[in-house]
Amino acid sequence: MPRLQVIGFGALNLDLIFQVDESLGRELGVRAGEEWAREPQQVDALLAVLYKEGRLVGKAGGGSAANTVVALSGMGFRAGYVGKIGSDSEGEFIWKSLDSIDRSRILRGERSGICLTLLIGKDRDRSMIVFPNVNDTLCWEDLDVEYAKECDFLHLTSFVGDRPLEAQRRLAAEAGSEVKISFDPGMLYARRGIPALLPILKNTYICFPSEEEVEILSGKEFWEGSRQLLDLGVQIVVCTMGHKGSYVFTEKEEFWTPAVKIREVVDTTGAGDVFAAGFLAGLLEQKSLRECADLATKWAARSIVGVGRQCYPVGNGRNE
Repeated sequence: MPRLQVIGFGALNLDLIFQVDESLGRELGVRAGEEWAREPQQVDALLAVLYKEGRLVGKAGGGSAANTVVALSGMGFRAGYVGKIGSDSEGEFIWKSLDSIDRSRILRGERSGICLTLLIGKDRDRSMIVFPNVNDTLCWEDLDVEYAKECDFLHLTSFVGDRPLEAQRRLAAEAGSEVKISFDPGMLYARRGIPALLPILKNTYICFPSEEEVEILSGKEFWEGSRQLLDLGVQIVVCTMGHKGSYVFTEKEEFWTPAVKIREVVDTTGAGDVFAAGFLAGLLEQKSLRECADLATKWAARSIVGVGRQCYPVGNGRNE
């Protein structure tokens, strides 16, 4: 098999996307823009409520790193994955959703991870509730370390539990000199703070936090917090800012890239993941950082006019 260009390593989920009204959102105790993990035993009761009082608008394979590598595969890059799914119907759905990438290091366990995405009210503001299930059983002993090193970029994203995070920390420390680490911490890891993520951050080539995640992670406003990440060893920080665009920081330069205005936003789930895919695509093609940011912005904008992965790149879309 030819050398892979990107390998993803993060939670794998079945994404169920529901449209709910604001009153149901309040009843469930969720607010727009939040991401929370809940206990596995709560999922069935919550699903019963959502199927009864909400409206299912989409079903897709999910997980932040999975979204990124699927998008990269759609752009024509060779991608693989390290992760775990269940031996259940949800796991089969997730497995099939990854048929464009190398799945040889995806393990099987019990119940698959589930992510409930709630599009709240007429503005369709997003909230996410994660049930990690089998994802949190993944540990260092499950990894094929040599496989993870044989790529240009190793893209790490969050888990809920401690065991997979420890596996990522060890892998980043061991593989950092042989592969470029790409890291998208997400809200779950941002809440853990810098000390918990330091073994990853100090070996990270490029980091993709949102503005809010930088501020939660560092306890500082996004500009100062992003500069702090550079001081810790990250070489490129790309701070995503939703409809305001993105801001790129390196030791030598910093610049802002405006977002593309979209007339009708359908679902912002995964937009940041597709943004990361576009930026990594630019790096793989040795484009300038400004060109990478423009490419990332374009692909992220395209992704939000459909539900789930409906509007991700398909086929070799590098130059579209």
